[in-house]
Amino acid sequence: MVLQDKEERRTPDASGEGAQDAPAANRAAPFLATTLDSARARLLFGFAAFSAWVNLLVCFEGFLRDTVIYGGGVVHDPFFIAAMVVGGIALIVLSQASPRIASESEARSLALCVLGCVAGGGGAVLSAVATSASPGLAVASATLGAACGIFIAHGTLRWGLIITSFDIREMVFVLCAALCLQWVPFIADTAFGAPGKIALAVLLPLISWWGQRGLREAIGAAEQPQAATGGSSADLTRIVARVGSALFCFAFAVEFVWASNVLMTDTPLEQTLFWLVYVFVLGASTAVMIFILRLMERWGAYRMELFYRAAFAFGVAGSAALPLALNHLFFSYAVIYVAYALICATMWMLAWSVVFMRHGPARRVVGIVFGLQSLALPCGFAAAKLMRALLGGTVAAAGALPYVSFAAIIVLVAAYAFLLPERTLLLLSPRLLKLSHESLDERCREVAARYGLTERETEIFTLLARGRDVGYIEKELFISRNTVNTHRKNLYRKLGIHTQQELLSLIEDSLS
Repeated sequence: MVLQDKEERRTPDASGEGAQDAPAANRAAPFLATTLDSARARLLFGFAAFSAWVNLLVCFEGFLRDTVIYGGGVVHDPFFIAAMVVGGIALIVLSQASPRIASESEARSLALCVLGCVAGGGGAVLSAVATSASPGLAVASATLGAACGIFIAHGTLRWGLIITSFDIREMVFVLCAALCLQWVPFIADTAFGAPGKIALAVLLPLISWWGQRGLREAIGAAEQPQAATGGSSADLTRIVARVGSALFCFAFAVEFVWASNVLMTDTPLEQTLFWLVYVFVLGASTAVMIFILRLMERWGAYRMELFYRAAFAFGVAGSAALPLALNHLFFSYAVIYVAYALICATMWMLAWSVVFMRHGPARRVVGIVFGLQSLALPCGFAAAKLMRALLGGTVAAAGALPYVSFAAIIVLVAAYAFLLPERTLLLLSPRLLKLSHESLDERCREVAARYGLTERETEIFTLLARGRDVGYIEKELFISRNTVNTHRKNLYRKLGIHTQQELLSLIEDSLS
């Protein structure tokens, strides 16, 4: 079987990173798995197709762009708002449902795929034939959008279960490749006109379903309950809330700037330049992904915070570039697109990290994080629409672009500095995990034996290595805070260290 059992794949020997007496050839194996077997190929193409389909429905120049009102105001707006609101609410509701209630048969999955094909294709058809705005067209667009929202929620959860069932070594390269490959259909979308849009709107959900169909074992493995740990429920809730809230702010700010490029400028981007925007996004996002993966390979550590930093940096750059939209709309538009591409990657990487590092239920984590992201997009869009309406004419709206830029940057900085600061994010970045929790536990036991730690000190040492704080350890081991501090002080003395960072460095040194 290509896709092995989840626990079997999360063993030290699976990546050649096993015991210290493993053969040198195994220890020298590549840090990241970059070859494509059948399972990873399905993940690559199926997930890229799903991501491209969703984003082609979201963006102004995708499936739903009409020639009546720039920005798709006739079909895009009601379709987009209905899809994101219904999809976001469905994701959050399903995240709280038990796996038995939320589970789906393959027949039901295919039926929902057909629903997505029909609704997405119907939206593309409406955009092609629309000649004027009307209440009936708005209702039809919103109805099709709501149907797409149901498929978006279904597809996001199923892909979330698949992705989080893979070990990070197997997943990270393919996931990055898929999130870059998703921009290729955007180029095709601009090249083939209305027939191409309709064909892509129908074809991409089918490719997504094909990818999922070959990975049914992964979905089943991810639905298995996680091992319960004392005191972890509140801790998990806080982490998911922090991640979801920060990414909500990121998505809100980017959509706010994105929509302002369209709504507050009087000269739209030339349609002949759309394909060049997507080539730029494809090239820039690929370059950033390659750079991050090469750093991981060089350092021998999974540094998820690098995706977060990149998304934040491009988000700020895209927001700061908004005032240039009056004279350089292409540049402003392209940079904010790159920011959105990196935010998508960041959301998937952080969702995986929460599931792995905190043993969070995949359905719950993915549902909440992406449900909030789906709701953030119409909120950002509505904020741009409201500001445009309050300002009135185009000249006044154009004069407000620097203030929109400033507001978006404030939102991004607040999320980065307070909602999910890097000191918290580092606890979700499995820097020390060559493969899994099991390999980390083994390294901790080796270090503890070498330095003569007691059994209780070893337990606390392992929890500290996983990034747990004193409050968590107190609840986990059912001992007082003073007892935890006493054991920590003793083990620090035996190890010859003074801080938790030195403890992590000590384990990192033992991995070389």
